[in-house]
Amino acid sequence: MADGEVRGLAYYSVPAIRRLQLGRELKAWREQAGLTLEQAGGDLDLSKSTLSRLEKGQGAIHPLHARAMAELYRVPEDDLIRLVDIAREARRPNQNRIEGVSANSYPALEAEAVSVRNFELAYVPGLLQTESFSRAIYAHHGTRERNHKLQVRMWRCQRLKGDDPLRLHAIVDETALVRPIAEKHVLIAQLLHIVELTELPNVTIQVVAAETGLYRGLRGAFSLLSFPPDTIGDLGYVDHAAGALQLVKPGQLADLSRRFKDIGKLALSEAESCNLLLRLADRLSE
Repeated sequence: MADGEVRGLAYYSVPAIRRLQLGRELKAWREQAGLTLEQAGGDLDLSKSTLSRLEKGQGAIHPLHARAMAELYRVPEDDLIRLVDIAREARRPNQNRIEGVSANSYPALEAEAVSVRNFELAYVPGLLQTESFSRAIYAHHGTRERNHKLQVRMWRCQRLKGDDPLRLHAIVDETALVRPIAEKHVLIAQLLHIVELTELPNVTIQVVAAETGLYRGLRGAFSLLSFPPDTIGDLGYVDHAAGALQLVKPGQLADLSRRFKDIGKLALSEAESCNLLLRLADRLSE
């Protein structure tokens, strides 16, 4: 994280959040100027699809292009300078970047988040996984891909500890905790590892008991990421069979937030969840 601030805007070294912020601000200025994607793209010599991608943070905007956009949208000089500065920041090399992780991927976004709310229906939340458990999940991958995925997973887990740790509220369905995807000793170690993590002040873990009937979590896993002040708003992330969706619309975020809150209400309390984890570990030890 860089030390400087401009007009109350904190600077962060990882490019993902800067690209998202720059794209959203430029989109807002374009719409305020009354220009469609086609109109703005024509003046900027960019296709509609390319400009749309840039506004979604799915590519780096050169500072000169950011200036051209801001001038086209008649952005006031002070805001223009600020947008160009953000564009420069978004292109800086990231010292914390892990090879093979794109700037717009979930791990990169998670690396900049200050808090994450994560519900998992079928898997142990990634931030809570042990290396052995993760290795079992990636067993069907080739050696190179498996090692890379493990490296990324363990890198992510480091966010829960150390200076300025990530705040995590994870809710997981009990069935995900006992699915026999690894040997018993690996499953037991995984359960006990989660119990240990419950002792961290920045971590909240709840379990939805297996006997729970129909509930909103059965539609699938999702995450809600919150970022530092004066950067970008919350971001929803939903995995699906063909990839993943990033959700930014207020209505979508409100729905995910309500869904997470509803699931949390019917899940076991933190203490009850911890006791269940210990019972599950004991049962597997028999």
